[in-house]
Amino acid sequence: MKRIALALILTVALGTAACTPATPSADDLKEQCYANEALVGAEMKLFYADAGMYPPIATVVEKTGRACPSSGTYGFDETSGIVSCSIHGHP
Repeated sequence: MKRIALALILTVALGTAACTPATPSADDLKEQCYANEALVGAEMKLFYADAGMYPPIATVVEKTGRACPSSGTYGFDETSGIVSCSIHGHP
């Protein structure tokens, strides 16, 4: 019985260690940021289509939970409709 319990504990511990994600690379963070920019931009445009004006970008970022993974801030150009990051820019 002790062997079974030990085997189960080791299996769970090793499985958990194997599933622990690695630290994302700078390229991974940039790609995630660009994906977040696209989602925030789509939400901004959707709000504009409904209300006829753009919401504050900080409100959209908070609502969607799509902040820059490197702690950058997003800005929105109402003329071009482009969301860009203070760290990663825009693709």
